[in-house]
Amino acid sequence: MSLEDLYSDIILDYARNPQFQGEIPDATIKEDGKNLSCGDEITLYLKVENGIIKDAKFSGHGCIVSQSSAALLCEAIEGKTLKEAEEILEEVEKMAQGEEFNEEIIGNVAVYSEISKFPLRVKCFTLAWHTLENSIEELEE
Repeated sequence: MSLEDLYSDIILDYARNPQFQGEIPDATIKEDGKNLSCGDEITLYLKVENGIIKDAKFSGHGCIVSQSSAALLCEAIEGKTLKEAEEILEEVEKMAQGEEFNEEIIGNVAVYSEISKFPLRVKCFTLAWHTLENSIEELEE
């Protein structure tokens, strides 16, 4: 698999799709994430009601991997409980590390199933997911 293969039409579509881009003015939590090695930045906005993620959006800038990963994250967790979001996060982390993971749990995020073969891109991919992890930790405090 080449780096060009990684940038499939699906990934490009998610990076260009504005559906999950923007802010949530009355967000329950707003969490900033930065990849210091390349300069990618995102802000993740979550609207949580009764333990369910009702809305998820992101803003920021960066490479196509970080932006499409953030869009996939929002799609994957919207409508899920915080517990379900944690389960998705765990499986995505396994995938990013090249370990066996449950594709059913992560859904469309599996488009990045080969990301571990590109160590320089893993940090770009996981930026949004680490930001989600920090958000969940803050919400559970």
